[in-house]
Amino acid sequence: MSAIQENKRRFHIIIDAFNCDNNLISDKNKIEQAIRDIAQLCGMKLLYGPIVIEGVEENPGVTGFAIIDFSHISMHTFTKDREICVDIFSCKPFDVEKVKGYVVDTLKLSHESIKYIEVTYPQDMSS
Repeated sequence: MSAIQENKRRFHIIIDAFNCDNNLISDKNKIEQAIRDIAQLCGMKLLYGPIVIEGVEENPGVTGFAIIDFSHISMHTFTKDREICVDIFSCKPFDVEKVKGYVVDTLKLSHESIKYIEVTYPQDMSS
């Protein structure tokens, strides 16, 4: 069991990947569908979004964001550098490995180019 699954308060994972396929990470429809699928995998409802927009000329890529019933999902892509940053924050537990696997498979990320962070919080905030 991961530290995020043991926590009873907040659940937060960050996936940053490098050397990505620009055709996938620049595809607005692909990013929008990925956000929808992640929400479903987490067992959460979309309250707003997903909204997916293109970046500016100096920083090309796309950004997708959705508010879910327990917090948010965001994806930022940087096509000039072939990177994607995914952030999933929730006040409800979800299957971290399933979500991580989905992101890796859907965006065809290579495991050696991924940086993954589980944010952990103290169990007892009163101390």
